[in-house]
Amino acid sequence: MTTLALAAATYGLWDQNLKLQKNIASQRVAIEQQEEAFKELQLQTKQQTDALQGMQKRNQEIEGEMARYLDIFSRHNLTKLATAKPGLIEKRANNATKQVFESIENDSRDVDTLDDGVQLAPEATGTGDNNSNKASKDRDTATGSSSGD
Repeated sequence: MTTLALAAATYGLWDQNLKLQKNIASQRVAIEQQEEAFKELQLQTKQQTDALQGMQKRNQEIEGEMARYLDIFSRHNLTKLATAKPGLIEKRANNATKQVFESIENDSRDVDTLDDGVQLAPEATGTGDNNSNKASKDRDTATGSSSGD
């Protein structure tokens, strides 16, 4: 009888040990996945921080350049100069505007590439379709919306 009780207890402990080992293995896998995700988030955060610092540095340079230009403008009578030499002012203004727009486009392009490859989880709405661009049956559509009355 004692042997039977010990055998049953041993089997119960052995079965519980197997379940715990399986739980430990699944937890290890989950931890590894979370560590990989965390490392990826850290890398993306570092890239965004570096890009932001670069943009802040560039912003400081632009602000210094702006202060310099404002100083130049405050010392000159542009109305008088533009009246006397309109081609000179227009050419310089157009070139400076072009450079500013190109700089903004380049900075925007750099920022836009930071999130390439990042996929966000879609939001669950219960209907399974998040496309709000589809026309419903009760709405007017481009075809058949006019009745010809």
